[in-house]
Amino acid sequence: MFDMLKVGRNIVRLRGAAGLTQMGLADKLGISYQAVSNWERGASMPDISKLPQLAEIFGTGIDEILGEGQGQSSRMIEGLLNHATGEYFQDHEVSAQELADIAPLLQLEQIGEAFEHVKEGAAVSDLLALAPFLSEETLDQCAGQIAAKEGSGALIPLAPFLSEEALGELAEAAFKKEGSGALIPLAPFLSEEALEELAEAVFKKEGPKALLPLAPFLDEDILGEWVSQAFKIK
Repeated sequence: MFDMLKVGRNIVRLRGAAGLTQMGLADKLGISYQAVSNWERGASMPDISKLPQLAEIFGTGIDEILGEGQGQSSRMIEGLLNHATGEYFQDHEVSAQELADIAPLLQLEQIGEAFEHVKEGAAVSDLLALAPFLSEETLDQCAGQIAAKEGSGALIPLAPFLSEEALGELAEAAFKKEGSGALIPLAPFLSEEALEELAEAVFKKEGPKALLPLAPFLDEDILGEWVSQAFKIK
């Protein structure tokens, strides 16, 4: 993964050596000086299309901008600049982790296209690193595959990035396979409707005591109705 602060310091150093102000560099790149300021503060990264221009302006290579230890990433970036994204990933063996490393520099369309070539070997940690850059539909699909292989517990880090519909379906499958305990870590991310339906299923299958861990996430009135039924309070 790129160290954005380090990249920012490199840009400051190279800009100074070139005798340019932030405004001067921004003018040469056709962008706002605020964008240059964000790079230099480590708040964001230049996208892939700007790296060749930066290298030319500074009279250096892309690897010097990105920093030492980024040789493989620099080669991948140069390859993507010279080839279509799909073509490059068909011709070069790249892991999901390597894609995650360069994702901050790529356009969302490029990341989505590249991910299709690496998703089979992607671990949960890779998906978590790539989650901000991938579509909800793609993440939903991957989450279903992970849950089938590794169980519902593996989904917890990804839950904030998944759709409510997918989470509801995954939680239902987890309950049928693993029981009500599988719902507890997923409960904060489920829609009210999905949680109520699952809680009712838990009540009927496992009894009122099984609802206790889910109680903080349930509507008080509905929970009261189930308690009343359990103790036959009219």
